[in-house]
This record gives sequence, structure tokens and C-alpha cells, in this order.
Amino acid sequence: MADELYTRTNQALAFARLALGEWQQAAAATEIGAATRVAYHREHTVFHLYRGLLWLIQEVAEGYRWTLTGTQSVEQLLRAEQIGRFPGPELAELAQLMQRSDSWVAGILSAWQQLQAPPARAGGAAGALIVGGAATPSWGLAEADAALASLRAQVERYRQNLQEW
Repeated sequence: MADELYTRTNQALAFARLALGEWQQAAAATEIGAATRVAYHREHTVFHLYRGLLWLIQEVAEGYRWTLTGTQSVEQLLRAEQIGRFPGPELAELAQLMQRSDSWVAGILSAWQQLQAPPARAGGAAGALIVGGAATPSWGLAEADAALASLRAQVERYRQNLQEW
């Protein structure tokens, strides 16, 4: 695969779409272990949506010839001081979406933070059971599907408006 940033964005979107399809199938399953498969595919989907958003930001930066080396976090790239250093309508729009709790960007970031959270423990005993990795997932299939559609639309819109150097 070529090493251009747009191919990485495309790859993340394709993997997110595949993971979402697997998540939908696992959610419809009734056999033993279906809940584990749902959790796995949910995490897989969140991972690829987050990476797709990250690569979209990198792709926009590449279009403007900005150097964002060493930054591998969407949250770092959309901070106010980053937006000040690299003024562009695309990053400003994504930063605004990140601030709105009902937006697809905030949904992806919230799901990502849940995924990164330490496991929750049940009870207070020293040998308590681990209940789950990301607490209770509040981000479901419908939200993930809407976020993927919004991310794909954003990618297309940004690519149409960016000029190649």
C-alpha cells in the first residue's frame, strides 16, 4: 500500500466499516460468547474510527504542508494552542465538534476514552472480580454507524476543498 496519508485514512475507514458490520452480526447472535464478541467488535470499531479521525487530521495538515510530527492523539491535535499554530477551517471545525458533547467527534473521543479506562472492579474485596474494561459502554451501534457516516462525509468534503500543491 502506498504511504500517502489519504490511503491510511481510507484504510481506517474501511476497517471501521468491516468492524461495524461484525459488531452488528455479533449483536444479533444468541450463542454463548456473543457478549464477548460484541465487546471485541465494539472496541475494534472504536479503534478504527479514532484512527480514521486522527489520519483525517494528519491528511488536512499534509494538505497545508503543516508538520505535526510527534503528535499521535486527536485530543492533542485539536487543542486551542494547536489550532492557533495551524489556523485552518478544517481543524477549527473539528475542534468545535470536539467541544459539542452531542457531536460525532465527541462521541468517538468519549468511546476512545472509555476504551482506554482501567477495568472496573466489582465489590470491595481484595480478590474482587473484574467486571469490564470500559465500564458500561454508552456508545452503541447506532452512534458508531452515525459517526462512521459523518466521518466519511467529512473526509469527502475536505478532500474536495483541499488544493493539491
